[in-house]
Amino acid sequence: MESLLAGSGPLGLLALFLLLGLVTGVPAGMFGIGGGLVLVPVLVWVFALMGLDSQFLVQMAIGTSLGAIIPTAMLSARGHFLRGGVHGASVRRLLPPILVGAMLGAWLAIQIDGRALGRIFGVFEIAIALWLLLSVRPPTRPEAGRPVWFAAGTGIGAVSALIGIAGGTLTTPFLLTQGLDIRRAIGSAAALGIPIAIAGSLVYALPALLDSARVAPAWSLGYLYLPAVAGIAVGAAISVRAGVWLAHRLPVLALRRAFAGVLLLAGVYMLLR
Repeated sequence: MESLLAGSGPLGLLALFLLLGLVTGVPAGMFGIGGGLVLVPVLVWVFALMGLDSQFLVQMAIGTSLGAIIPTAMLSARGHFLRGGVHGASVRRLLPPILVGAMLGAWLAIQIDGRALGRIFGVFEIAIALWLLLSVRPPTRPEAGRPVWFAAGTGIGAVSALIGIAGGTLTTPFLLTQGLDIRRAIGSAAALGIPIAIAGSLVYALPALLDSARVAPAWSLGYLYLPAVAGIAVGAAISVRAGVWLAHRLPVLALRRAFAGVLLLAGVYMLLR
């Protein structure tokens, strides 16, 4: 399989990543926290089979994940907006610090050793899995001041871009603490996933930030592997609707446990690879 992937042309790889997008779009729609938590470990595995340089394998996976998330985040945010699920005031307050944080997080990820970055991702993924299994709900403490909102936005943006997610896993709990109901918290988090993905992708895409000793693979823009970005974005945009449909018809507790199990396995893989 490794030799097959390594010898595939851009069209063959595009078909592979289209299939990957179709698969990962379903859990993204089902659980509403973005596909990055699933995408990054899978991309690390696929890129390794393709023979990409192990020094920046994780950065390529994270940058590519953010690039692929942009269109699906837009579709998700539009759906929530049309249903009145986006709280404009909260989005406006978090937008500036989230943009700053996303650029800082992406820049930091480029500086970190790939193996260390993979372990950071693994620990975060296992923590999210435990949070889902335990059904932890944050306490409600509305009317926090501007410094709290700025710190929260910067932290959300930085962590999200550092590990290649749209940030809903972090933004939604914070907005719940500020008194938003769950639907508006999720919808607002979906809207804020767009600037996180765009700002992070721009930093990962800058070829000048690549170490001159590293050779970027063909069809890449900085740390974004373009066939993967295109294929996954199209596939996920198609299948995310199926995930949403399933989310409204399957038992919530079973969904949370199933997704937590997937995240635990992916987290352990990232720690041990």
